[in-house]
Amino acid sequence: MSVFKNVYFHKLDVYKRVFQKDKTQADKMVKIHQNHSTINDLFEDIIGNKLTNKCISIDNGDSKSTLEILDHDKEYIYAKIGKFKSYLTVQLRNTETLEPAEIQKAINQELEVYTYLLIDRSNYVISFLKEASAPPIQELGFLINNIYSEDKSLFGEISSVTIEDAIPLLKKKNQIGTIKYRMSIPKEEKLSYDVLGLTEKEFEYLSNQKSIEVEVKLVAERNKSAFDSESKIENFIKGIMQKTNKITVKAKNEGEYMQSYNIVDSLLTKKIKFDFDASESDIQVEILRQLKIVYNTNKKEITELIQKE
Repeated sequence: MSVFKNVYFHKLDVYKRVFQKDKTQADKMVKIHQNHSTINDLFEDIIGNKLTNKCISIDNGDSKSTLEILDHDKEYIYAKIGKFKSYLTVQLRNTETLEPAEIQKAINQELEVYTYLLIDRSNYVISFLKEASAPPIQELGFLINNIYSEDKSLFGEISSVTIEDAIPLLKKKNQIGTIKYRMSIPKEEKLSYDVLGLTEKEFEYLSNQKSIEVEVKLVAERNKSAFDSESKIENFIKGIMQKTNKITVKAKNEGEYMQSYNIVDSLLTKKIKFDFDASESDIQVEILRQLKIVYNTNKKEITELIQKE
């Protein structure tokens, strides 16, 4: 079974909350960020003293999730993060006969939807497999709040690893694919009705329109790049940016899968392919292997991006 997944990269920071007195206005809250050695000590305490059956509950004030430590050493922490899901809308179904069956669960059991994460303990970058029904990675920050906010005034925060300007990255890619951008055209500018897919009479039905928003999608031929030189990529995109910065470009290098990049503040993600054997007894091992490969392959780029922040 082959499954494509996007790996998202985030960074965990821990800060001490300190309030500074001010004679003229309210006390000012200052964040004093902790070093990686201190964060490592916190996780050593959590792993050694706070877990029950290798798990700990995280409360964000509105809902709860569960962190399960699957493996850890001096380099990495490998874990699941999950939350309960109502069983009222879930059932089993025989794939051959299509016969449905209710899910049997005991007292004090609930269905849980989870996903995987890998933490690099040298910089606390998190490689995260985002799943629609699983908890968001931001929940991990509340783990620090739950345990250390009262006695140590320590709090956690999760930030995405982002690419502020994607043009330099795109110039290095071997293949540029679909380019999509969205722009608003003031109603004063002349635009033929047929371009909008409307007749003149249909356009007259509209009233009080401030502007017209148009989405342009330029699709490159399959397995061919939209440009044949780096300079053309940069000049083309900078030309569009005079009108809008809502631009998305698909690109890849040899051996990569196509990725979508926003020109401004794009989340860094990497698309990977998991090949699972239906008889594999421990899929977790394969996921750990793949997360380590994709992280270490891109660690240099990730490190450069977090150092710019």
